Amino acid sequence: MTESNAAVSPAAPAAPAPAGSDVVRVAKSPPRPSLFRLLFWPVVLLVLALVAGYFLYGWAAERLASSETDDAFVEAHIVNVAPEMVSGHIVRFRVEENQEVKQGDVLAEIDPTHYQDQVDVAQSQLEAAQAQLDRLKEEVPIQIEIARRVLASAQAEHAKAVEVQRLTRDEVDRSIDQANAALAAARADQTLAQIEYDRSTNLFKDDAGTKQRLQQAERARDAADAQVKLADAKLALAQAERRKNDVAARDVEAALTATQKAEKNVDLALTGNAQIRETELQTAVKKASLEDARNQLKYTKILAPFPGVVVKRYRNLGDFASPGVAVLSMYNPDLLYVTANLEEDRLPGVAPGNAVRLNVDAFSGPFKGRVVWINKSTGAEFALMPRNVVSGEFTRVVQRVPVRIRIEKDERWPQLRAGLSARVSIDHGPGDAAWADKAAREMADLEARYNVPEPANSPPAPGDPK
Repeated sequence: MTESNAAVSPAAPAAPAPAGSDVVRVAKSPPRPSLFRLLFWPVVLLVLALVAGYFLYGWAAERLASSETDDAFVEAHIVNVAPEMVSGHIVRFRVEENQEVKQGDVLAEIDPTHYQDQVDVAQSQLEAAQAQLDRLKEEVPIQIEIARRVLASAQAEHAKAVEVQRLTRDEVDRSIDQANAALAAARADQTLAQIEYDRSTNLFKDDAGTKQRLQQAERARDAADAQVKLADAKLALAQAERRKNDVAARDVEAALTATQKAEKNVDLALTGNAQIRETELQTAVKKASLEDARNQLKYTKILAPFPGVVVKRYRNLGDFASPGVAVLSMYNPDLLYVTANLEEDRLPGVAPGNAVRLNVDAFSGPFKGRVVWINKSTGAEFALMPRNVVSGEFTRVVQRVPVRIRIEKDERWPQLRAGLSARVSIDHGPGDAAWADKAAREMADLEARYNVPEPANSPPAPGDPK
């Protein structure tokens, strides 16, 4: 190999020189690496370290300034709508799933035939009771008035009979007294006439008196005897008049009996008022029965209790529906919120009113929200299978506490759906208890807006302002 060839191929190994040769071979050193090659990888590693440190710092700072979890879901108060008090076959559905409804819209209808029959029967019974009540209200006052008039007449007859009895008794007693007085006077005249007759007789026998005088004395004696007999007859007649007292007494007794009978008739007529009252109560019961029948007929139409969206139908046309068994479910789309199940070791720094970043999987951009309240118990307390920590087998598991988050509305609000998954990041801070209380009340008021209003005299609920 020549020298020129060696120069062209420096990397080729030099062939050993033959013995005795004068040619000297010089070995050349390898070339030095460039500065770029020396600094490239250290610079790359340094840049990567800086980038990683930057993101690691941001992540650490964020983790220290907020609490995050992906165990979060959009929730709503889903209400199961069921028939009230009625049962029967579903004859028609007025709505379908995912359909928006207004309060009072008919959702479904149950066969109303049986309940319409009940309304008709109750209506007939009410009409009969009302007719009887009207008749009693017309007849009873007339009967009472007639009975009272008869009583007044009987009382007048009784008073008249008593007065007649008194007058008769006085008249009879007076006639007897007069007859006794007349008899006594006649007997006195008779005695005097007898004395005069005896004296005239003796004088006539002694020729001291005239026969005419004797005859006059005899006539006077006879007249006196006749007057005594007449007075005695009048006394007997006056005493016989005492029977008028018995007649008058019987008339008084008869008038008293008639008065007592009239009083009983008045009492009997007055019972008509009680009968009216009883019939009024029966009519009221019939009215309540009719109202109940109408309500049951009304309940054959299942109405939307509030404006919302139907999310599930559990029954189909022709199915048999029972009271309290859900036919469909719906919720109010204005009452959506997020429930985040936050680890118990991430609770420090979380307070009601803190701001929340909501990354809902169905949306590209995040939502904003704020913490309404933090539950007072963990979700494990309501598990179907409670923990058994006395068996000797215990595995520590970080528990999760439900946190309710109110979503701030924006143009995407109508697209939110109950059950969507979310990732939440809750800022740490002292919170805003006043805002949280107000938000909780607003959510409760929104839910209670369509409920049956409480009676005016009902006591206030605990925590409500007096």
